[in-house]
Formats: sequence, structure tokens, C-alpha cells
Amino acid sequence: MNATDTRERILGRMFQDIHKNGFQGLRADRVIADLGITKGALYHYFPSKDAIGLAVIDELIEPSYLQFFRGLEDVDEHPIDLLQKHLQWLANKATPDEIHLGCPLNNLVQEMSPINESFRLRLKVVMDGMINYTTKALERGIRNGQVKADADCAAVAGFMVAGMEGAYGVAKVLMSVVSFHRNIQQLVNYLESFRA
Repeated sequence: MNATDTRERILGRMFQDIHKNGFQGLRADRVIADLGITKGALYHYFPSKDAIGLAVIDELIEPSYLQFFRGLEDVDEHPIDLLQKHLQWLANKATPDEIHLGCPLNNLVQEMSPINESFRLRLKVVMDGMINYTTKALERGIRNGQVKADADCAAVAGFMVAGMEGAYGVAKVLMSVVSFHRNIQQLVNYLESFRA
């Protein structure tokens, strides 16, 4: 196995452990034992525990969370349709296990933003990206006559992202997929109110 594969395996398993136990509950020694590698191999790729967490954000969370939102720039489809489809996709793929563990992004935001500025800034990049790409898509919708001209696109985008992440948090504490579906549907309805 080459170095890239080893690094990716380590990062993937660290992400799983962080998602399950939180960053502060990350047990790198347990993960490396499960992978059958040495502590020296781990520190060859990641010199500190913080480096692991920041790499998880930069290399796994940011790309996966922003993939859809970046894609909003490259399509001409109605922005409200696209956003509603994405929300419905999130609701449809939600499983009890996923709801139990919560949203990886939201979990880290809640856990690490108050105590680690490097984490907060990296997580802010992801949140800002979700909001900014949504804002631009809605602004394009206004120009194309698809979105109400008086819509405050930045406020709508910010509320949608806050509602989406909040839906994960509420569903997690209630351990309820039904709650997640219900709250996501309210966001779908909210977006519909801005259709021109």
C-alpha cells in the first residue's frame, strides 16, 4: 500500500472516530491499533491531534459539504428547485444511525468553535461557502425572473443553512428521523415562498 493510500485510510478512520466520539473524544491510539500501523506512521502524516482534525475538515468535510453548493454556479436550473431537491435528498438519505450521530459539520461547530480558533475558522469556510453559493444562486434567480425581486438572498441563504443544521441538531437530541423530515419540509416550504 502506498503512502497516499495509508494517509487516506488513517484520515478516513479518524473522521469516523471523530463523528462517533467527537474531536475531544478521538482516541488516535485506538484507531492506529485498528489499522495495524505504528504511532510513528501516524505522526509521519499528522504531527499533532489538531493536525488530524484540521485535515478532516479540509480534506473530507469541506469538499463533501460544498460539492452541491459549488455546483450551483454551473447549472441554469431554477435555484429554488435545486435547493429543494437537495434538502429532500438529505431527508431521504437520513437513517436512524445518521441522525443518532448527527451532522459531522454541526457536531464540530458546536464542540470546537468555542475553544479552538483554528477549527472555528476552518469550519467557518464551510459555512460561508454554503451560504455564499446559495446567495449567488438566488441572486441569479432574481436576474432570471425565477426568484422574487425583493428577496434578501443572503438572509434566505443564511436561514436555510441555519435551519438545515438546526434540523440535524434537533433530530439528534430527539433521536427522530421523523423530526428531521418535518423540519426539512418546513425549509422546502420556506424556499417555495420566494419563487417568482
